[in-house]
Amino acid sequence: MADSSSSEPLYFWRETDSETGWLSQWYDCPFMDDQDSTKKYKTAEHYMMHHKALLFDDPKVALEILRADHPRKVKALGRKVKGFDNEVWDANRRDIVRRGNILKFTHAVSEQGFHKSTTPKGRGTKRKLLPIEGSLKDMLLATGDREIVEASPYDSIWGIGFTAANAEVAKESWGLNLLGLELMEVRRILREQDQEKKTSGKSVKPDEPVQKKKKSEETIVDEVEEDEKDN
Repeated sequence: MADSSSSEPLYFWRETDSETGWLSQWYDCPFMDDQDSTKKYKTAEHYMMHHKALLFDDPKVALEILRADHPRKVKALGRKVKGFDNEVWDANRRDIVRRGNILKFTHAVSEQGFHKSTTPKGRGTKRKLLPIEGSLKDMLLATGDREIVEASPYDSIWGIGFTAANAEVAKESWGLNLLGLELMEVRRILREQDQEKKTSGKSVKPDEPVQKKKKSEETIVDEVEEDEKDN
C-alpha cells in the first residue's frame, strides 16, 4: 500500500502508471450507482461525463457515455453535450467528481482482483500488474494525510500542469489540482464515515452532488427513443 508515513506528495497521472494508476479517473474499475441499480460505470470518467450530460439535460449523450468502452471516447462525448454552460459546470463539477470517486472507492462491482494500474492497450506490453492489497478504499485510506496531486502536464485545472519529475521545482506555478483536492476530500469523508460507524454502529450515506435530476438508464433510453420518433 501507499506509504502513509511519507510527507512527500503522492503524484499520479495515467491509469497505466504501475503504482498510482488506481487514482486516475481513467482507471478501469466498474462500480455501481447507489441511487440507481440500473447504472454501472466502467471508470470514474464515465460517471463524471454521464452526470455532466444529465446536468444539461442531454439524455442521448448521457446514454452514449454509459455504453462507451473507453474513457477516451467518454471524454470526447463529454465535449458534445448540448446546452453546455461553463458557469453552471464550474459550480457543479467538483461535487460530481467527488460523488463519483466516493462510489468508485466504496461501490466497486467486486472488491477483489484489482491491480494498481490498468493494462496499457495496443502497446504489446507484458508488464506485470501489481495487485491491490485489500480494497481500493483501503488503498486510499492508507495514503494517510499525504497531499494527492495529479501530475498531468496537459491539465492545469484538474491537475497541476506539470509532470511529477518537474512538480517540485515548479510548485509556485502549479495549476488548481482539483482532482487531487477531491480525492483528498473523499479520503476525509470515508475516514470520518468509518469513525462514525464505529461509534454509532450505523451506516452513513455519502454526500450527494448538486444536480438537476437523477435518471435511470431505462428513463434515458425512453427519452432518446421518443426524441427519435419526433424527428
